Amino acid sequence: MSGSKILVLAAILFLFVLFPISRANESQLPLIASYDFEDGTASGWQPNKAAHWRVVKKDGSFVYELTAPGEQGKVRAPTSWSAIAGRDVTSFVFTGRMKCPADPANTYRDLCVFFHFQDPEHLGYVHFSARSDDVHNIIGLVNGADRAKINSEPPGKSTFRLTDKNWHSFKVTCDAESGRIEAFVDDMETPILTAVDKTLGHGLVGIGSFDDTGSFDDIKLRGIEKK
Repeated sequence: MSGSKILVLAAILFLFVLFPISRANESQLPLIASYDFEDGTASGWQPNKAAHWRVVKKDGSFVYELTAPGEQGKVRAPTSWSAIAGRDVTSFVFTGRMKCPADPANTYRDLCVFFHFQDPEHLGYVHFSARSDDVHNIIGLVNGADRAKINSEPPGKSTFRLTDKNWHSFKVTCDAESGRIEAFVDDMETPILTAVDKTLGHGLVGIGSFDDTGSFDDIKLRGIEKK
């Protein structure tokens, strides 16, 4: 094989490793769930506490709203979640909109996206916040013990954008083969958080918060379901 072909193949391999689910082929993953809540229901969702979730009209459309924070369990982990029922995925692209009503002066405010959720003590999550440290604005892993930060960005160095009461677009992607996880807010081309982790490998996907409330809308899940 010529030197030029070797260089081309090496470049392709590098790009695959760096961007395992490329921006170009995200839409090629099968669409397996889509929710705009305009029917006024949250059919197909599985909340940990049904009394804390409702569908309500807000800002001109129906949204799925978390109305009250949850309580800590046996391990330190997010307290409120609602997962898309029956969709156990490996690789996925999960998109939607989110809005946090907490006072912007409270930089600890948060909303979460969950992935590879298996039970309340075994799950991955993206913590979107208004500050960056070792527990805020992270990709976290709960694996039978208190949550641990797994993203590569150093504490205090990740980009945070959940700083107001406006709607924000989010995207979380995972390539199960490489273990690469990426999280985006507003800018869908440049991730604010990245990690490589294969600990859980599959599970449900959902939304919620560590200890706040919030609204979610226009949810779409593309992915590969576990066989």
